[in-house]
Amino acid sequence: MAPMASNPGCATGDKFHPLELIPFFRRFPRSVARDVLYTFIWSCGFGTVFCLIGIGFSGQWPSLRAYGIYLAISSFIGYAIHAGFYVGTWIGLEGWARASGYVPKVVYYTGVPLLGTVVGFWAASQVFDLGFDHWLTEPGWFTSIATTSVVISGILATIFFWREREARAQARYEHERVRAERIEREAALANLRALQAQIEPHFLFNTLANATSLVDSDTPKAKRMLESFIRFLRASLAATRAENTTLGAEAELIAAYLDVLQVRMGARLRYRVEVAEELRGFTLAPMLLQPVVENAIRHGLEPKVEGGEIVVRARREGDAVVVEVRDTGAGFAATTRGGVGLANLRDRLSGLHGERAALAIGENPGGGTVVAVRFPA
Repeated sequence: MAPMASNPGCATGDKFHPLELIPFFRRFPRSVARDVLYTFIWSCGFGTVFCLIGIGFSGQWPSLRAYGIYLAISSFIGYAIHAGFYVGTWIGLEGWARASGYVPKVVYYTGVPLLGTVVGFWAASQVFDLGFDHWLTEPGWFTSIATTSVVISGILATIFFWREREARAQARYEHERVRAERIEREAALANLRALQAQIEPHFLFNTLANATSLVDSDTPKAKRMLESFIRFLRASLAATRAENTTLGAEAELIAAYLDVLQVRMGARLRYRVEVAEELRGFTLAPMLLQPVVENAIRHGLEPKVEGGEIVVRARREGDAVVVEVRDTGAGFAATTRGGVGLANLRDRLSGLHGERAALAIGENPGGGTVVAVRFPA
């Protein structure tokens, strides 16, 4: 009888089954039942291949019963090797071999299939009475088992070493990806701090100048301006020191900012910041909404003699959170993208969330502009 063969449904450290070399079989979630089934499929494949090799040597087609025996013996061998790799992983032998260098890995990945092949042949011979007990004295049996063992060991060793090299390459790729993301986050944080460094001096000097002029003429108003400015500084400094903030904290920062400006602009500025309690804990990157509000003041309300109103409102839409900044100011031209501030904001949103985030600019039905920022929830 020509040699029979199979493969392990292995339980290697990375839970890789050789059948996953075929892309179709990668789509199913890993489990013990799946690996047992994969071992049967792979074993039958090996059995069929060795049966075809036997046909090539003998020139005769085997009977259906003989072919069934090919598949059965292949399955015995396959499950024996499967069990060998499972036990090797369970007792830590595989981990030791992989951590100990090239030679222990070669011994492990060739030794387990060799042992599994012998055990599988022996078990099959007990069931089908194949005369395995006399294989040492019969050259045909010895050659059959030795050839099968060498072929299976070589194939499996090649697969496992290729898989390990692929896993190392994947690990290096993941390391570089994480490193690139960290660098990108650090660059974004540096840009945020640079933006904050540009905003604060201008805002600082204007606010202090206004407060100084109000100290004698309107002390309560000067006190209110300084208190709001302190709130703004506390919130903005906290934002520059953290990678993330909450929508509630961002709302507090915007309210403090607008309160300072309201003291300066008087009746020309009216504002509302409306964030539902259930959205106040929503996490986002700091200083994403500040440029939108500042843009609304600079390009919307300040150019109008009578000023106007700003409403900041957050809502949930399906799997996203949308924050709208509406103003009743001068509005943008039909073709505008919002200037440098909003262009930078688009870049930050793209870097942070890709296509899952968006910034849209439209006309406010009552006059002015609506800027909507969509965040993935």
